[in-house]
Amino acid sequence: MASKNLHKASAMIQVSLAWVPPSPGQYKLNVDGTRKSASGCIGAGGVIRDSFGDWTCGFAANLGRGQILEAEMWGLFFGLKLAKDRGICNLLVEMDSAVAVKLVKNSTTLGLHPVASLASCCWELIGKFETCALQHIYRERNVVADCIAQWSYNMDLGVCLFDMAPSWVGASLVDDLIGVTRTRLVCSE
Repeated sequence: MASKNLHKASAMIQVSLAWVPPSPGQYKLNVDGTRKSASGCIGAGGVIRDSFGDWTCGFAANLGRGQILEAEMWGLFFGLKLAKDRGICNLLVEMDSAVAVKLVKNSTTLGLHPVASLASCCWELIGKFETCALQHIYRERNVVADCIAQWSYNMDLGVCLFDMAPSWVGASLVDDLIGVTRTRLVCSE
């Protein structure tokens, strides 16, 4: 058993990760969900930035109680809806929930999965953009969205839109703009 764990540890490498702005003419939506395990409270947050990394708009959602996957999916739904409502045509969507990304991309085969309807709604929204790609990223590239999602616990139930960046995300936004890296251990295989 010890040799198996040693082998697994040696298969890990440390990588440096930073938020990357979208291509010129494209917008990037970063979304995240959060859950407090003690209370079961869930929330979500997201930010849309342009190819210069400048804030376009964002949102926070206090969703009451539920599961983390619900929070991730609602975050994606609200972010897509916000981008569509703002007239954005060319969108790259990033989130740190690989499960949510997989569910949305396979939404037609989910059957009776608890988030099947929400995944289907997200897939339909994605189809309404001129171009829209959904991809999984590590949380180290999703710090601003995480910050907003964590803040959602401070508000009443519902969604709050931000046309300007709130002051409490300023440091994380600056870090992203200047390319601050965060390290993570990942499998080398």
